[in-house]
Amino acid sequence: MTMETSSNASQKSKWRLPIMIGAFVIVIALVFYFVFEGTKNDITIVKAGEVTKVSTHAKTVGEVLNDEGVKIGKHDELSYSKNTAIKDGMKIAYIPSKQVTINDEGKEANVWTTKDTVAEVLKDENITTRPQDALNVSLDDKVAANMEVKIDRAVALVIQNGAKKEVMWTTKDTVAALLAEKNIKLDAHDEVLPAKTAKLAENMTVIVTYVDKKTDEKKSEVGFKTVVKEDASLDKGVEKVVQEGKAGEKVAKYNVVLENGKEKQRKLLAEQVIAKPEDKIVVRGTKEEAVVAAISNSPAPSKKATTSSSSTSKVSSKPASGGKTFTMESTAYSGGGTTATGINLTANAGLKVVAVDPSVIPLGSRVYVSGYGEAIAGDTGGAIKGNIVDVYFPNESQCYTWGRRQVTVTVLD
Repeated sequence: MTMETSSNASQKSKWRLPIMIGAFVIVIALVFYFVFEGTKNDITIVKAGEVTKVSTHAKTVGEVLNDEGVKIGKHDELSYSKNTAIKDGMKIAYIPSKQVTINDEGKEANVWTTKDTVAEVLKDENITTRPQDALNVSLDDKVAANMEVKIDRAVALVIQNGAKKEVMWTTKDTVAALLAEKNIKLDAHDEVLPAKTAKLAENMTVIVTYVDKKTDEKKSEVGFKTVVKEDASLDKGVEKVVQEGKAGEKVAKYNVVLENGKEKQRKLLAEQVIAKPEDKIVVRGTKEEAVVAAISNSPAPSKKATTSSSSTSKVSSKPASGGKTFTMESTAYSGGGTTATGINLTANAGLKVVAVDPSVIPLGSRVYVSGYGEAIAGDTGGAIKGNIVDVYFPNESQCYTWGRRQVTVTVLD
């Protein structure tokens, strides 16, 4: 054997032991590795819907979550308790909680929730809403961290808008906000009850009254007066109209208040005559007729109608149609009703009737009274005694015009 061969053999034997040791270590390491890995538990972590596969030697749920950097808050939702032992194939569901602020008509509450939607959060908090209520978010919206859910509660009320009545729901707080919502604009004189600043409440009635103030003018007639003038050239009892009366005209100015288009108040501001009336002028004769005295106890020259034993009368020297003529005091009356002989003065307003003393002029006689005309002696009166005749007029103003006067009364039949 040569020296070279001997040297090579010596070198190989020198490296054999280290190689064998290294190989042994590697084998042992591989064995430990496979044993270590083979003893791990495979689990699934679902965090807020995100799935993570994990192999772990952790003994509890809390340990594996801690190994994965998941910190569990007291409001978070976990499918197992932290102390639950890990099993191979376990699925751990973890939902982190979110803080949500619920503002219900100004009452705020901060809640922690693991619910998915706004509707679920409200249900979990025993909060119900009506379709008429207003929310700043949708009930189907996903819950987000630090979300605010604001609820404006609706109230049912009645609004009387002028002549229109409406039952409605609103989430507004005040009467002013309600008017703005309904696009109701008020002018200076318009009114609303309750006041604009009033808070709205369930079943309240809000009344809007539209007030219009204006000035109105109205024309009307001014009646004329009847002026009687005495004329000594005319026989007594004769009357003539020398000037017909003419009505005047006046204009009245009113302040008118209308509520919802209907007149509520009318106040007179001023009145002015724009055309003066013209008086009716009547002349009345005062010329006396020649008369002769007749003694009441002398024999009656004609019919049974005579004066009473205690009275005297004057008989005309020219009696009409052969009847007696008396000079009497005359008054006037009105008011309708039924006369002593059954004449309905109300139904026969134009009929000329006089009240007499039946002992002087028999009831039912046809007479002529100067200044009055032909009439029926159809009535009596407690004050009509002796030579007094009371003439009837349909209205009181004619009675005042007639006054108290001396007349000539002729019995026609």
